[in-house]
Amino acid sequence: MPDHANLENPRVNLNPDGRRRLGAEWVEILGPYNAVVAKPASHSKIFICTTQDAACTQKIVEQLARRGFRRPPTGAEMDRLLTLVAMVRKQGDSFEEGIRVALQSILVSPAFLFRIERDPPSGQSAYKLSDYELASRLSYFLWSSMPDEELLKLAAERQLGKPAVLEAQVRRMLKDPKSASLVNDFAVQWLDLRALDRKKPDPLKFPMVDDELLIAMRRETLLFVGEIFREDRNLLDLIDGKFTYLNGPLARYYGIPGVDGFAFRRVPLEGSQRAGILTHASILSMTSYATRTSPVIRGKWVLDALLGSAPPPPPPDVPALEEKSLGTEASVRVRLEQHRASPACAVCHVSMDPIGFGLENFDAAGAWRTRDGKFDVDSKGVLPDGRTFEGPSGLRGILKSQSAQFTRNLTEKMLTFALGRGVEPSDSAAIDRINQRLTASGNRLSTLVLAIVESEPFQMRKKEEIQRASR
Repeated sequence: MPDHANLENPRVNLNPDGRRRLGAEWVEILGPYNAVVAKPASHSKIFICTTQDAACTQKIVEQLARRGFRRPPTGAEMDRLLTLVAMVRKQGDSFEEGIRVALQSILVSPAFLFRIERDPPSGQSAYKLSDYELASRLSYFLWSSMPDEELLKLAAERQLGKPAVLEAQVRRMLKDPKSASLVNDFAVQWLDLRALDRKKPDPLKFPMVDDELLIAMRRETLLFVGEIFREDRNLLDLIDGKFTYLNGPLARYYGIPGVDGFAFRRVPLEGSQRAGILTHASILSMTSYATRTSPVIRGKWVLDALLGSAPPPPPPDVPALEEKSLGTEASVRVRLEQHRASPACAVCHVSMDPIGFGLENFDAAGAWRTRDGKFDVDSKGVLPDGRTFEGPSGLRGILKSQSAQFTRNLTEKMLTFALGRGVEPSDSAAIDRINQRLTASGNRLSTLVLAIVESEPFQMRKKEEIQRASR
């Protein structure tokens, strides 16, 4: 790194175009010396015995198949796998090679690649999942991975379907570090954070926003949601939580003092213009165009992701917004008001635009501003029902007043994630019951997860699900 590099404040190390200035003078790699190749820890987990006789072979293969298939292998499956091991040994290869071939066969088997649930008995429209099937649903819901030994043991003992046992397992699994997948998988899917990978603010208009800062923006949102989930906080904190997670570069970008270095830490937001996920730069950037904000996109995102009431797509003949001289002759707000003067446009824009106007104090890259070009930002909004608000704090108040709609939408999103399918009209009663339990608990994640796991859609398989899967 050059001698003049500033390690405490990396933003000083910038080229005129705003990009990081880094350099390496030389690299030297030495060793390894007298290296000893040790067998990985996974080796002892596979070779649980070493006698290499028929009994040991069966023990190893049966354990691998049980883990891979997430259930005990059938007699036919065991015969096929043991035959493979015998064929390899007969050709003169080692015992380990025979087990490797059997494991390879397990890993390409449909029983490993797919979560297979049996068909209902003839004449029945629905049936209760087996304990092994329930263990898989539960594990892939909370951990995005296969069941562990404790779940498989309870399934073998047919104990998992008992309410008290199931509740204990849900609480155990939520405390396990693997439950971070609810943030890394569910929250990313729900909030559509993958869109941030496809959108990037214009580097000429926003030179401070490099790839490193975009990664920090995404990290802030994941850490924020992660605390709310992990600490079992009120889920309404997602709307107006007065804290966030920042590192030095992102804090300086936000104008929040006292945060240095690249490590993220929890930061209180009292007295700040920011609170909740709506003021995260990740959300604000991915709901904007590269060069300007879009109250329409931001409003649509809030309606869809947070309230579950996305407007229909626009008709094909709607003209585009007039982009010429934005910020010099007219603000985005004025142009949008002209755009929605058409009755065909007003139908949808009347619900989207006011929400987006409430976030106009944040530019297309999520930084706070008071002017749009040469115009003062007008962040007032008037909803279709006549309610008015101003700025992000007013918008958060509106959203919290619709907490029942927010929690029901979150229930639908999480149930969809848990089932691996979209919700159906027949799920409506179950969703209502789950949401009632969630509200009564003070909107805690643990209650939402437990209510989903105990619900009929989660524990039952219906004939129409099978028919949809076969189409």
